[in-house]
Amino acid sequence: MSEKEYDVYVQISKKEVHTLNYILEAEDNLINVRHIDPASGLLKIIVVDDSLEDVLKLLDSLKDELNLKVVKYEPNPGIL
Repeated sequence: MSEKEYDVYVQISKKEVHTLNYILEAEDNLINVRHIDPASGLLKIIVVDDSLEDVLKLLDSLKDELNLKVVKYEPNPGIL
């Protein structure tokens, strides 16, 4: 089991978040969609380090269809 988590911040329109959630639910235990940060407007996703590469590839494959962009990712400080 992974010991480290990453926060992945995605720029996506609010209307597309539901579609992204629907797609990601098919990937069991891969990712935890949290919320859109009101200050930045970015969607925060939490990913375990073992899955980070796979999640980034998945999001990249959806970028044109859902008009999303991974803005940054960083180690999660342990605060959900």
